[in-house]
Amino acid sequence: MLSGPRPLHAAPVAADSSSRTPPIRHPAARVLIISEDGLRPDLVAGMHLPWHEALYRKGAYSWRARTIRTASTLPSHASMLSGVDVDQHGLTWNTWKPNRGYIRVPTIFGAAEKAGLKTAMFVGKPKLRHIATPGTVDVFQRPGYYCKKVAEDAATFLVRERPPVSFVHFSDPDEAGHALGWDSEAYRRAVIQSDQCLGILIEALDKAHLLDDTLVIVSADHGGHRHTHSGSHMIDRLIPWIARGPGIRQNYRIHGDISTVDTAATALYALGLPVSPELRGRPVLEAFRAE
Repeated sequence: MLSGPRPLHAAPVAADSSSRTPPIRHPAARVLIISEDGLRPDLVAGMHLPWHEALYRKGAYSWRARTIRTASTLPSHASMLSGVDVDQHGLTWNTWKPNRGYIRVPTIFGAAEKAGLKTAMFVGKPKLRHIATPGTVDVFQRPGYYCKKVAEDAATFLVRERPPVSFVHFSDPDEAGHALGWDSEAYRRAVIQSDQCLGILIEALDKAHLLDDTLVIVSADHGGHRHTHSGSHMIDRLIPWIARGPGIRQNYRIHGDISTVDTAATALYALGLPVSPELRGRPVLEAFRAE
């Protein structure tokens, strides 16, 4: 269990949200959220990325999803995994600052733990510890900075332990974007590497016969331009959003708007857990087949 400073107090969560969200008939056995840091959706749509293509051809997807206005790694991931914006979750900074505590609202990990479900996070950046409130994440590991080691260690754990809720983070696109630019050949190579790391996870789940009952959501925290991402440009805020798994439409392009805060709500919905009306995000119901 992650140790560290005392967590900030969490906001209360409503016990039921059935009045706003229809019940799911066939919950997923598990949810895996994969975030590719700094991945622009135009690259996913325009490049030949075989593992991404394999997912969205058998899933639902959007190249026009958006992250929050504070388009930086820690605030954006906090929104992705909690379902609220920075004014509620409180992670306004973007470095590991252990003296500042943890996210101040519940996350999907806390909801899972409350339901007796195991959780795990495998990340490339230590600052994401701020989202792993003690008592909510059973396993928090940072195997390395680049995605190959992260993906390999995560894949081994996911197959062995089969946690119902897990999050895996790849750093490679963001690193290349800052170093050499989001329009550089180095960035494109990093995107290809990230696709291969995605393949490590998907292939492991498939070989273990876990893929078909797992909701896999692939997204990003932000895009980027030149050597930066501030959120003031729309290209910084546009992110890919791909879902593949139980009840998800196949080869379906989502027409409605999607925000990164909808990722947390969709994960909870797919697991059959309550989606609090206090969340700003809502499940992406358009991604699911009509029952």
